[in-house]
Amino acid sequence: MTVGMSAPPGAPLGAVPPFELAVMLACMIVGWWGAKRIGLFGAAILGPLILAAIASLTGLIHARPPFESILMAQFFIGIGVGVKYEGITLAEVRNVILAGLGFCVLLAVLSVGFAELVVTLGLAAPVEAILSFSPGGQAEMAVLAIVSGADMGFVVAHHLTRITVVILGAPFVAPRKRE
Repeated sequence: MTVGMSAPPGAPLGAVPPFELAVMLACMIVGWWGAKRIGLFGAAILGPLILAAIASLTGLIHARPPFESILMAQFFIGIGVGVKYEGITLAEVRNVILAGLGFCVLLAVLSVGFAELVVTLGLAAPVEAILSFSPGGQAEMAVLAIVSGADMGFVVAHHLTRITVVILGAPFVAPRKRE
């Protein structure tokens, strides 16, 4: 099965109705602020996502975020990650990259295994299964789901479940690891 990855992740800014742009902007600002205020993990992503889901389910918005906003989000996420590398030595970078490559291979094998199981059982299409179990960030997998035409809700739900399980399970694993 071949999946085209040439579709834009969203319509151009000028094609999205101004009212819907205003609602999306309000979801972004109020969602981030509200989620941060109540101490929700991943406030910058989950707060706006929850409000945008509510706005979409209630019919306030019908369009995806504009193409330009998705590009800006990816750009600023990259900057945020990149600035954390200030003062890192080449040896530290090498060790982290080697450990990351090993971890990536392990996760890729596990992901393919789970995706194959899900597809074999007929629970999901191959593209959704692969994106749902891929060891990537929720935002990145959502963009790939948009571009590939996969069911974004299915993919995001799996990644949010993974994040929730990890965050809720960490306090139980951390004390045992120190022993």
